[in-house]
Amino acid sequence: MTPAEANSADVYELTQTYTDPDKLFTVQYPKDWAAAVDQGYLELTSPDGKVKGTVASTKARPPKGDWFTRPKHPLIGHETPLGEQLGTKVFTYASYVPAPPRGERSDSVLWGLTPADNKGIVHLKGGDKGDLWAEFHYSPVNEGNRPLSQSKGVELVNEINQTDDAGTVDAILKSVRAGA
Repeated sequence: MTPAEANSADVYELTQTYTDPDKLFTVQYPKDWAAAVDQGYLELTSPDGKVKGTVASTKARPPKGDWFTRPKHPLIGHETPLGEQLGTKVFTYASYVPAPPRGERSDSVLWGLTPADNKGIVHLKGGDKGDLWAEFHYSPVNEGNRPLSQSKGVELVNEINQTDDAGTVDAILKSVRAGA
């Protein structure tokens, strides 16, 4: 079993829990990851700083501009327990994201949650609850900073998905639950 295939949060010691201020979702994460709360969303950073992620409701911060990435060629991973709560299938995904031209950001591997028909945003049931967004970037991954072809991007994602960082992010994403 590869790290990303592990199904138990215990494998990655997800001992801390964050509850959204509006009680829209909860998420677990390891105690050695840095956690910061900013205007109703959670920012997580791995101990070595290579992985940075955000989990938030769109009620806390409406999506606009480059706030989140819409992956073009995501590799769908595992179904998550969140789907059972929402009555729709919700999966983890991974994707290669090239750096924007002349931007400060570098190429990265992106992980997140998605329903099968809407890449990147999960609809929370009920009235004005908004949606859920979860996005984790692992970078830098391409030191030359020349965009990779789709096939090379897939190779890179598959390689990085074998790491403990990927397994930890997968466990964090699978720990997300609607409500509190």
